[in-house]
Amino acid sequence: MEQNDFKRYFLYLQRLKDIYSKSEISLYIFHIFLSIILGILAGSCAIFFHFLLEKMRIYFEPENFTNMLDISWIFILAIPVSGSIIVASASIIFKKVSHDKGVTGVIKALILNNGHIPLKNTVFHFLAPVISIGTGAPLGPEGPAAKMGSGIGSFMSQLLKLNKKDMKMYTAAGAGAAISAIFNAPIAGVFFGIEVMLLNDLKNQALSALIIASVVADILSRSILGPHHIISIPHYSLGSISQYPMVLGMGIISGMICIFYFWFKKKITYLFDEKLRIQNQFLRLLPVALIFGILLINYYSLFGIGYDTISDIISNKIPVQTVSILLLLKLVFLALFLAAGSYGGSFAPSLSIGVMLGFTFANLANYMFGMNLDPVVFSLIGMGGILAGINSIPLTSILLVFEITNDYKFILPLMLVSIISYLVTLYYNKGTVYANDLLESGIDVSKRGEIDILGKIRVSELMRKTYDSVSYRMPVKKLINILLESEYGNVIVTDDDEKIMGMATLNDIRQALLSENIVELLIAGDIVSPVSVVSETDKVSEALHKIEIYDIESIPVVSPRTNRIVGMLTHQDITHAYNTLLHEWETDQFLVDYSNHQ
Repeated sequence: MEQNDFKRYFLYLQRLKDIYSKSEISLYIFHIFLSIILGILAGSCAIFFHFLLEKMRIYFEPENFTNMLDISWIFILAIPVSGSIIVASASIIFKKVSHDKGVTGVIKALILNNGHIPLKNTVFHFLAPVISIGTGAPLGPEGPAAKMGSGIGSFMSQLLKLNKKDMKMYTAAGAGAAISAIFNAPIAGVFFGIEVMLLNDLKNQALSALIIASVVADILSRSILGPHHIISIPHYSLGSISQYPMVLGMGIISGMICIFYFWFKKKITYLFDEKLRIQNQFLRLLPVALIFGILLINYYSLFGIGYDTISDIISNKIPVQTVSILLLLKLVFLALFLAAGSYGGSFAPSLSIGVMLGFTFANLANYMFGMNLDPVVFSLIGMGGILAGINSIPLTSILLVFEITNDYKFILPLMLVSIISYLVTLYYNKGTVYANDLLESGIDVSKRGEIDILGKIRVSELMRKTYDSVSYRMPVKKLINILLESEYGNVIVTDDDEKIMGMATLNDIRQALLSENIVELLIAGDIVSPVSVVSETDKVSEALHKIEIYDIESIPVVSPRTNRIVGMLTHQDITHAYNTLLHEWETDQFLVDYSNHQ
C-alpha cells in the first residue's frame, strides 16, 4: 500500500513538473536563473583573469623585476621579448583558434554562428592575453574579458542544449557581464553589450539577460575584490562656463588623435601584410617587442595596462614633457602591438592616452595662452574622448569614465568631449570601427547583417594562374589559331611592357575573317577590345559584379603592384566557390543577392 502511495505521489510530481515546464512563467524563471548563473561564471572568470594579470604585474613590472633579481635595468627588454616569443609560438601552434582577435570575433560569431564559440577558442583567448599584457604589452583586459564572457555564455548554452536564439542571447550577455566585473562598472557593461554586442539593437531579447548577468558579475567582483576604483582623483575645479570653448577644442583634438591612430595602424598593417608580406608571427611581433623593451628602460610607465600611470599623471607626479612623450609612445605602440598580432584590448590604453592628452592639452593651453584650465578635469574628459573615438562607443565611454571615477561633477564636459570625438572619427572612418571590421569580412551591419559571403575570399584564392596571352604585335592570322585552342575562348593582349591592353575574342575578328587580305594586314593590337580587370587583392564579390556588367565569362587578374597580368578568374569558379561556402556557413542572416548588384 505504501509503495502504491509512493508511485502515485511520484506521478503527481511528474505531472506538476510537466505542467510547470509548459507554462510561460517557468520560461521566465528559467531565463532569470540562467542569467544569474552566467553572471556568476563570467564574473568568476573575470576575477581570475584580473588575479593572473595582477600577479604578472607584481613579478614583471620593470622596477619590481630588477629589484627582485638584483639585475641591471637593461634586462627589462627581456620581459616583452620573452612574452612575445611565447605568444607568437602559441599563435603558430594553435593557428586555427588564434584568429578573430578582439571583440569583432565575438560579433561575427553572433551573426554567423548564432553565438556558437568552441571552448578551445575561449581558453586560448583567455591565456594568450595574460601572457601578452602580463609581460608588458600596452594593451587592455576588456577585449579578452569580453571574449571570455561570451565564450562562457556560449559553452553554457551548448551544455544545456539551448536553441540557437538562446545561445545568441547568453553569448552576448556573457560579454557584458565580464566587462562589468573587470571594471567594476555594471552600467558600462550593459551599454557595452548594447553598443557593441547587440549593435545598438535595444529591442533585442538579450537585453534582460545582459542586465541581470552584468549586475550579478559586478556584485561578485565587488564582494571579492572590494569596491575599488581604477583611479583616485585629487581635488579639482571645473572652472567657469567661459572655458567650454576649450572643452569643444579638446573634443576635436581627441578626434584628431584617434584619426592619427587609425591612420598609423592602417599603414603598419599595410606594411606587414602587403609591402613586406610578413605572415610569420615571430617576424611580426619580436621586432616590435624588442623596440618596446628598449624604450621601457627609460619609459617604464608604458608597461602593461597602466592604471598606476593614470593616477600618477592626474596627481601631477609626472612632468608634462614626459607625459607628452608617453602620449606619443603609447599611441604608436598600441597600434604596433595590435597590428603585429598581440592579444589584448584598446579600452585601457584609450583611458591612458586620454589622460595624457588632456593633461598635456591643459598645461599647454595654460602656458601659451595664460589660461587657468585644471589639468585634472581635462585628463578625465580626455579619457572619454579617446575611448569613444578609438572604440566607437560614446555612451559606454561616458558611463565607464563615470563609474571608474565615481564622480558625477564633470559629466557635462565629459559628454561633450566624448560625442564630439566620436563624431569626428565616425566622419573620417565612414562608419564605426566594428562596422568597418565586419564589412572587411563581408558583413554589412547597415543592411540588417546582410552577409556577402563572396566578400570573405579574395580573387587570389580562386584565380587560375594559367591563361593565354599574346603580344599586340602578333598577326591576326596566327592569333586565330590560338583563339580556337584557348581554354577560355579569349586571349589577353599585352604591350611591350607586358601590361594588359585588353582581350581578343573570336567575335572581335569576325569582321576581319570576311576578307583574307585584311586578315593578312592586321595585328592583335588592331582588334583588341578594352576589358575591365580586377586586382588579386580584390574581393571575389567585386569581381563577380564586373563580370556581370561586362557580360563575360572570365576576367583578367592583375598584380596591384606591377599592374601586370597574373591570372584569370572565371564565372564558373566563382559559382562553385559560392555553392561551397553556402554549405560551410551556418547562418540565418540575409545573403547578398549577387544577381541584383547595383
